[in-house]
Amino acid sequence: MSGPLPTSSPRRRNGPTIPTTNLPAGGRKGRPPKVPEEYALRKAGTAWWRWAWSLPQAAAWDKGALYACARRAQLEDDLALIDEFDPFDLASVLGLDEEGEQLRELGFVIGRLKSLAGGRLAIVKQMGELDKRLGLDPKALAELRWTIVDDTPKSAAAEPEPEPLADTPAKAPKDGDGLATVHQIPRAV
Repeated sequence: MSGPLPTSSPRRRNGPTIPTTNLPAGGRKGRPPKVPEEYALRKAGTAWWRWAWSLPQAAAWDKGALYACARRAQLEDDLALIDEFDPFDLASVLGLDEEGEQLRELGFVIGRLKSLAGGRLAIVKQMGELDKRLGLDPKALAELRWTIVDDTPKSAAAEPEPEPLADTPAKAPKDGDGLATVHQIPRAV
């Protein structure tokens, strides 16, 4: 094939039209913003709110994301409410043995009905959609063109590169044309 060899860093002719946003790996600094008044969060939602606002993605969120994040935190509370059921309370009311097979079966049936009637699947689906919108999964991070970069300060003196081990070559030998030389090892017959 004729023509020039490709360069080590080719320039793309079809480069991205939307620039990439670099997010600090250390996360968003400072306190989380106040939860909008329309959203009352309980324990699980408040914990998720604090966690979310410490993520690198939070550095790129705007005012609209504030409400999406509050809704996502509220869904954490909804999920926690669905999971609060304790079958042992019902067992004591019905007079069932707390170690018995009937209690385990009753707990399974009620838990399953609660998850179906309570909309657990719908809540988890909404959580996934909001996670995508907030850039909390890897695919959404790429679609939003967000990149998490190291934000630790560089020291004034860069650490020297460690020397290679004595039995391994540092670099492959090169011919005059810049290509690595391949040496043929004779086979034992």
